[in-house]
Amino acid sequence: MSNPSRIMVVVDGLPERSPALLRAISLARKSGASLLLRSFEHVRALERAAKQGFDLDAYLRGRRERLEECARGIRKEGVKVDCAVVWGRPPAEKIIFEALALKPELVVKDVTTVSALNRAFFSGLDWSLLAECPVPLMLVRPGSPNLPKHIMAAVDPLDEHGKPHSLNADILRISTSLSMQCDAKLDVANAYEFIPAAGEYEYMGWMPDLTVYEELRKVHAEALYKLGKQFGVPPAGMHVLDGDPARAISGFAAAQHVDLVVMGSVYRTGLRHLLIGSTAEGVFDSLASDLLVLKPEGFAAALTARLESSKSKAA
Repeated sequence: MSNPSRIMVVVDGLPERSPALLRAISLARKSGASLLLRSFEHVRALERAAKQGFDLDAYLRGRRERLEECARGIRKEGVKVDCAVVWGRPPAEKIIFEALALKPELVVKDVTTVSALNRAFFSGLDWSLLAECPVPLMLVRPGSPNLPKHIMAAVDPLDEHGKPHSLNADILRISTSLSMQCDAKLDVANAYEFIPAAGEYEYMGWMPDLTVYEELRKVHAEALYKLGKQFGVPPAGMHVLDGDPARAISGFAAAQHVDLVVMGSVYRTGLRHLLIGSTAEGVFDSLASDLLVLKPEGFAAALTARLESSKSKAA
């Protein structure tokens, strides 16, 4: 995804120039990528009305024309745009199937907003896509700049949380590329926890071995600098964060006014669903920045196989 050729934008309802669409347009202009505007819609009342003679096809043609009007304006800015309206439910499944079919290098979506509370949060749809979107997924919050000005790459160079080493390389490859395209500052961080929060060890009746702590911190720092050096990240831009990884990453992003956090996540298979790892879930739940999540190599193929297996069993 270092230079995406196609960016899929999940258009929510009316094709307005939302933060996600503005982000996608800006990235497309920087990289020369084309945009795939996709509106995913389903209204039960209209589906029922169609059984009574309502012209659902005409309705969808009208929705596509609204989307096409938006696309025409973007094309005037020199960006190639393809658009379509996808009907059906559940929306997460439709988005995932569309991503598998189109194979874009990036999917961009707005974080769900609640105007009454004037805040944004991850909806059930967002969480489903964080778990199962087969390509890099960028979630953009209200008020975000068209292009990020400060990017943070969260890596795990010692692979302590089960992430394949190639995922760290993908995170840094994409982060450095975005940093150069957007002329954004880049920080690379590795968070690990050895010493419990202040006071906890007294309560548990033991004291941490600070010598071991310093040795472990040195090991993490050396691994981080070695990884960052491979991608031309200067030492000043690399940080070892102490404490619970989820809180440390979110806290650093907030303190440093990071616009976009890039991270990977490993997923464990449950009985029927994919579960987000605890560290990633903690970050997603507390982060106030935009988020770009990468999946491990082979995730899309494994997901396709799982979906095809489920389909054959249901047939």
